[in-house]
Amino acid sequence: MPDNNEPAVRYFALIDDERGWPEGWRARRITGLVRRTDTQPLPTDEALGRDFTWGPTEYLQRYRRGIDEPHEEISAESAERFIASWRASRASSEAERTRPASNPPVDDAQA
Repeated sequence: MPDNNEPAVRYFALIDDERGWPEGWRARRITGLVRRTDTQPLPTDEALGRDFTWGPTEYLQRYRRGIDEPHEEISAESAERFIASWRASRASSEAERTRPASNPPVDDAQA
């Protein structure tokens, strides 16, 4: 909980509800994070970028219920877990891309 000098920060998960699964099943995927800091005179909204830095956004101000993808408020701890998971996934993908290709097997009959 913030002390008296720190403005409150709220986190929101952007959700992609994928429809079309058999028998009415839906897959919920968290596709982004937005945070709102209760600054004065207006709150400050920021979205987490692909480089894992927070930058200005107008998403929460412009959100149109029923038209835009939904979002829901989450805890700071949940936001940190998502960020850590995305960082790990990114690191794994980058390691896979930079791994040298293995040499093809040598057929002794061709030698």
